[in-house]
Amino acid sequence: MTQAQKTEKPSDGSLSTHNGFSLISNEKLLGIYSTMLKCRMIEERIHTLRKESRNAETAAGKSIHVAAIAGAAIDLISGDTLAPSQGALTPCFAKGLPLTAILSASLGRRVAPRPRYSALNLVSPALSASKQLERALEAAKVCKAKRKKNVVIVFANDSSFAVNELERAMMLAAKRKLPILFVCETKSSADDRVVRAKEYDLPAVAVEDDDAVAVYRVATEALAHARRGSGPTLIECRPWPCNDRGLGKPAPAKHPIGKMEAYLASKGLFSRKFKTELVSEFTGELDAAVKAVLS
Repeated sequence: MTQAQKTEKPSDGSLSTHNGFSLISNEKLLGIYSTMLKCRMIEERIHTLRKESRNAETAAGKSIHVAAIAGAAIDLISGDTLAPSQGALTPCFAKGLPLTAILSASLGRRVAPRPRYSALNLVSPALSASKQLERALEAAKVCKAKRKKNVVIVFANDSSFAVNELERAMMLAAKRKLPILFVCETKSSADDRVVRAKEYDLPAVAVEDDDAVAVYRVATEALAHARRGSGPTLIECRPWPCNDRGLGKPAPAKHPIGKMEAYLASKGLFSRKFKTELVSEFTGELDAAVKAVLS
């Protein structure tokens, strides 16, 4: 993350009006942080409920990193489509899926009304990985044919899709210049997916997997590229440091939310009071959703 000039923490615990220098607005930075924190709280609540419920039928989907979710999805609009990867419900929150729908699906509960993924332009996480890719490509073809400026985001991780399936989808998207952003997370520093993507003319960038600001900067450019009709992009979120061939010794694991808090604090935008209020408010929303699902 780019380092900003450090400022003193406000004595009263409120947010400072200091801006520092950044091409990303303070409001957007706080929005990214808020989305990250809420996604993490959803994951933690689901984990707790699954441990408590003996009747939970749905297996936990291997979730995409909260830094990737917030950085890539925060600027999506209603007409854009999101494919969250098989079994992963947290990314659906960034596209507006209600908490009750997320929690009920996570616990294998049937509540009315049933989630209407299509109404939110979401590809259902209950579909197979291959079917998700198929639906994502279909949505992108429709956007291009109708000359809409809408885009499709496909989230994937090491276990989401078969490598061949994912690469075939990326090759097709590149060949037809479909408006898709592939956001792939890998824990392997030896994978050369970025290099392979460039071999079939798919722009590809590797970013640090716990750096939401880095993801956002690349995603902003990639989404603008897609909306102009210039085709797809691959963002690979991976351990750092690495080079464009995916080599290098992975850095020690870091907490993406803690890293974002440090970045915000360096710009005078973070305080414990701010976090406490945000956590308290969203905890109330989660509690109400849990009550609705379990009652």
